[in-house]
Amino acid sequence: MHATSAELLQKHKLLSKLSGQVVWHLAEEAGADEGQLEAFMDFFEAQKARADALLQALAEDPDAWLILELDEAAAACPACTRLAGLAVPATNPDRLDYLPPFGLGCPLTGRPGRPAPAQARAAAALPPAPVH
Repeated sequence: MHATSAELLQKHKLLSKLSGQVVWHLAEEAGADEGQLEAFMDFFEAQKARADALLQALAEDPDAWLILELDEAAAACPACTRLAGLAVPATNPDRLDYLPPFGLGCPLTGRPGRPAPAQARAAAALPPAPVH
């Protein structure tokens, strides 16, 4: 039996702590107008949907790996830049620590896949997961 989307998202390090209401209030306090609020909420919901799809894919295929990539290298913090190209086996007990996003607007993304040989070898000594 597979976990539901809501159950999987409750395991995510960032998204389990953020509700739409919290994100709305954060943007509102930052001075966003109504159009900006709606655009940011659309962005936030898209990040949640992407994380949910990734969690579902990893749960359904235990042979899959989490492959981390940067959407926009110029906007990434040093911790996320170091993780670009990292591959984490779905069976790794610490895999949840490496599930992006690590912050609102984090450009690090993940996809399920099979690693290149060098990525698989590097998975033996994973760097620390970023903390934002």
